[in-house]
Formats: sequence, structure tokens, C-alpha cells
Amino acid sequence: MEDTDRKVFISYSHYNKEICCKIASLMEKIVGISVWYDRGLILGEEYRKRIAAAIRSTDYFVVLLSEESVCSEWVLDEVEYAKKLRKKILPIWIEKVQLTENLDMILQRYHSLFWHLRSSDSEFETALLASLLDQPEKEEGRSILGNGNEFSEAENQKMRELLEKEAQSGFSVCYQADNACILGKAYLYGGPCAADRETAKYYFRIAEYFGNQDGTFYLLEMALDDVVRNTWDEPERSFSDPIIEKIEALSDAGSIPAKIFLGNLYWYGLYGYPVDMTKSARLYETCARAGNARAQYMMAANYYMGDGVAKDYTLAKMYANLAIEQHYIKGWRRWGEFYRDGLAVQQDYAKARECYEKGAQMGDFHCYNKIGDMLYYGWGFQVDYQEAVQYYLKGELAPAFSQRYSLHKAKEALGRCYEHGHGVKKDLLIAAEKYMEGYRYGNEECKKGYLRCRDLSGSAQKENITE
Repeated sequence: MEDTDRKVFISYSHYNKEICCKIASLMEKIVGISVWYDRGLILGEEYRKRIAAAIRSTDYFVVLLSEESVCSEWVLDEVEYAKKLRKKILPIWIEKVQLTENLDMILQRYHSLFWHLRSSDSEFETALLASLLDQPEKEEGRSILGNGNEFSEAENQKMRELLEKEAQSGFSVCYQADNACILGKAYLYGGPCAADRETAKYYFRIAEYFGNQDGTFYLLEMALDDVVRNTWDEPERSFSDPIIEKIEALSDAGSIPAKIFLGNLYWYGLYGYPVDMTKSARLYETCARAGNARAQYMMAANYYMGDGVAKDYTLAKMYANLAIEQHYIKGWRRWGEFYRDGLAVQQDYAKARECYEKGAQMGDFHCYNKIGDMLYYGWGFQVDYQEAVQYYLKGELAPAFSQRYSLHKAKEALGRCYEHGHGVKKDLLIAAEKYMEGYRYGNEECKKGYLRCRDLSGSAQKENITE
């Protein structure tokens, strides 16, 4: 094994050993990956010491989820130990199963792969490749945004510095109001460290105690998330809560994240708020002028599309450049759209793809979908369904808690590919599964696709028709 290999630890139930071996063999086909599971243990050895040592030395901790594994105390111990060590965790569902409360609390923030829904081993191998090798590396000096947080490079650098201080017991620095809030965001979104909601709450509470309004906002947002977490299967839901009234008060008092939160409510029409692009743009622009990178990205879109403000390509390009200057995760996506559409600049599909590739490298998974669309529809390139599918599969790896839009658009695209046999073997059942997954993540268009494929596949089965 080379020292440069990325090490993968697999946690599983022995009832699923055959599948474990199969998945391990697929991983070992990937250049640069070495796999450890308990095949090397010798009878009489101190199992726990060997396993603990293997987890400590691993880069990725993979847990295979089945009816047997979710009830295994041994598997739970291994998952909890990996979380404590801040390892990158990749859950792989080998069958549909209800998670125990302990596992659900740990794994809900991590993106999963679904072995039991694969159409082929080669497709699953592609998903593994994207999961294990396409992650941005900390030492490259760019924004660590693979887990979905949306901060500038300067913010991410500050997070890394404070995490180092924390490790060295530099509490007098960590407990300063602004610094505590930054550490809270690091643990909430899992950028330069593993996501840990309880530690995030701890630091936000300290920030609040010392008068930081943003700390108060994030505590309120987390409380709201706890209220609605189990309602994502209902995209048409309406919701209101006194928590939002408190967030409105923080926005009025000048909290930037509170203003962006309310801007999102008006943008998407969430929690009983009407869609109001003018109010949304007004909130975003206040934050953009104050230097917030996410708000600058949103105002680039608003001025580009004329949403809530008059179209102004000069200001659209200005805000897109300001977001890119801060290494904001989605900045390059905006420039990709400029070049693709040829409205703010001269149309250039090659430059559009180049911008999307840069965005994808920074961790913006929707950029993979954008490239997939260019290949699927032949925008500036020859139609190539198979390559388009490979990009959609990468887009499907978006973390659900922070890049939900990227995820459900990939599900929609893959549903379309399986429905029509574009780039993959036609399979209406898999198409229906993809559409349903997209619908559950909030994509209303996927509902139509699911019903269509469900009905067609039902008819095909009754008539004993095979594709």
C-alpha cells in the first residue's frame, strides 16, 4: 500500500459480508484507494484495538446500512468513534431500512450512496469514484466547500485557524464573540471539520452570550430546522412559527444572515411568505453592499434576470466578480450562465463549460448538472448522452442538507435518462425511483415524471413487456 493512497474503512454486519466484499472489490479497482475491513483479523486478537487503529488511520469511513447493521452495537460504536475523530463518513444503503435514532442523528448530515438502487455495478463504481476522489483538498489553498457551506475563502481560513486554536486549548480566542460564531458555523456546516450540531449550538450559545446577534440567529435557525426536519416529504407544506418572528427582529436589527434568511423566504415563498422578488432583492442587496459573498452571488442573478430589480448586466458582472474574488462556491456558476446564454457577454460555450468545471472543482455540485445539460441537449457540443449521465451522477452526490437544489435537479435529469434510455439502459422502475427521490427533495416537476413512469411500468408488467 502506497503512503499516498486514500484509505477506506468499511463498517458492516457479518450478515452482509458477501455484499461488503463486492463493494470493497469495486473500491479497490479505483486507483489510489486502499480498503480495510475485518477480513484480516486473526482469531484471538484484540479486535477493538485493531479496529480502532484502522479507523484512526483511515481517510474515509464507509458504513453499510442494512436491517442487521443498524441494530448492531458494534457498528454503532464504530460510527460514533469515526464521528468523534472527524472522519469523512460515507453511508451506503444496501437495502431500504429505518435508521435507529442514534444512527439517524449522526448520519443525517452526510451524503449517501444507494447500492440497492443501482442499475449496474459500473454505475455504482462511478458514484464511488466521485465520492472518494472528487473531494476538494484542504492543502490546495482553496475554499473547503465540498460539504456544502457557502463561505468565502477568508472565512474558511479563519475557521481553520480557530479549529487549530481549539485543538491547542486556545479557549480565550475561541470564546470571543465573533470567533465563537465562526466556529459554530464550521461545526454546523462541516466545512474544514466534521459537522456536529451539538458543538455548533455550544459555540453559538457562547457567541449569543457575548452579544453576537448572528449567534442568536443560527440558534434560531437550528431550532426551526429541528421543527421541520421531518417534513421534507411534503414539498407543498405551509409552515409558520414564532421563531421566524424573532428572526425578523434580528434582521431589522442588522443581522446579515437573518436578512439573507428572510430574502430566501421571499425568493422561494417558504413558510407562508409570498413570493416577492422585490423584497427579496432589497434584503440581498443590503447584504451584498456590506460584502457578503452569498448575497453578491444572488444579486448577480437578480440583475442578470431582472428579478426584483431592473436588468443591468454591468451590475450583474460586478457582483459575480465580487463573489468569485471571495472564492464563493457558486460564483463560477454565474459566469458559466453568462457565457452559455450570451446575454451579459458574447456567447461562448467552451468558456461556459470551463466556468462550470471551475465551480465543480470548488464543490458546487450543480455545475456538474449544468455540464450534463450542455452535453444532453447539445448546447455548443455534440450530443453525448453517456457523458451527460456521468455528470448527472456527480451532481447526484450533492449534500442534501445544503445543496438540495443541485441534488433534486440531478435526480430529475437521471429520471429523464432512464425513462427514455438516454445514456443508460431504459428502465422505467429506476426512472420512477429517481423522480420520486427528486420530488421528495422538493422538485415538483419530478412528481409528473414519477406518475408517468409508474403507470407505464405497471402497464408493461401486466402485459409482460420487457425492454
